[in-house]
Amino acid sequence: MLKFEDVSSGYHDTRIIQNLSLSVESGEFVALLGRNGVGKTTLLRTLFGICPIFGGAVVVDGTTLRSIRSEKMARAGYSFLPDDRGVFEELTVEENLVLARHKTYKPAVDVLELFPLLTERRTQLAGSLSGGQKQQLGIARAMLAGRKFIAIDEISQGLQPNIAHATMQALRHLVDEHQISVLIVEQSPTLPLEYCDRVIGMVKGRISLDQPVAAIQQEPDQLTDLLIVT
Repeated sequence: MLKFEDVSSGYHDTRIIQNLSLSVESGEFVALLGRNGVGKTTLLRTLFGICPIFGGAVVVDGTTLRSIRSEKMARAGYSFLPDDRGVFEELTVEENLVLARHKTYKPAVDVLELFPLLTERRTQLAGSLSGGQKQQLGIARAMLAGRKFIAIDEISQGLQPNIAHATMQALRHLVDEHQISVLIVEQSPTLPLEYCDRVIGMVKGRISLDQPVAAIQQEPDQLTDLLIVT
């Protein structure tokens, strides 16, 4: 479904991602781990056309792209929740959800059941929500819009532990029921090792680890150099 083929990208003239190759298959739940500043967010932003591709190509649904338009990705059923929560702050909670819904797609997860707060605050402006509440709204929007692929940066940011686990369970259900691909960025390996299929690790703009979760669970020391700042 998605491939990065020898991709380099970044901001202005600064390369953050260096000759990176990876793939995410249909119906796969993948976590992207690494220390701050290694390029995880840049990778997601490159996929959605926010960062330019300096070299290489991205293959989406069999089509090779050397430049990407975010609106075209959205129309194709690819959704992205950035680390700034990605909500329309001047609109109400309900209006944010309506804009995200696709008339021909009904996800296997009821986002209002998953996040009851969104019903309680449906008439409230999104900009007046707390950070964790905006995160719930942003994740709900991503689930409603992502018919093929959902990418979420810093998924547990601002979420209480029970809500973070419920969110991961819901994403797991979407993967299993709809064969949606999910790619998340997370600081800690705890949630990915419980819910994901595969972990990709990054160091200095490159892939340093790409293993099934089962293999990492058997040898957890693989994550030490990836996540511990010495």
